[in-house]
Amino acid sequence: MMNGIDTNVLLRWLFGDMLGEDVEAEMRAIRNLVRSSEAPLHVNHIVIAETIWVLARRTKRSRAAIVTIIDRILDAPEIRVQDEDAVRAAARAFAHSTGDFSDHLIGEINSRNGCRTTYTFDRAAARSPLFSELSR
Repeated sequence: MMNGIDTNVLLRWLFGDMLGEDVEAEMRAIRNLVRSSEAPLHVNHIVIAETIWVLARRTKRSRAAIVTIIDRILDAPEIRVQDEDAVRAAARAFAHSTGDFSDHLIGEINSRNGCRTTYTFDRAAARSPLFSELSR
């Protein structure tokens, strides 16, 4: 059976080495967790969306850098991402169009669950073929 991790654990797993001595104990705990886990650690959609929000807003990383980080998460053997194909497709759409990563993930999830479109007031998201802008 898998165990899940929260956004703060995923961020430290990704960037702990860059944070210095302040997070040494936390990094040790994460390494022990990864080493002792019999199954990959589960990362759900919300954790992915929160992580990408932090990277985009707080660290001002470029879209290309964010997509590289998403790929790193998806390709890590110690991590299992919920609906990996939807996350990968959302990352590709995010890299090549407007809108937030979370918008693209919402569109992908809805599409994969049988939705013809996802209505939105967000003009940037509405540029995606998975969305339709709702008139105000």
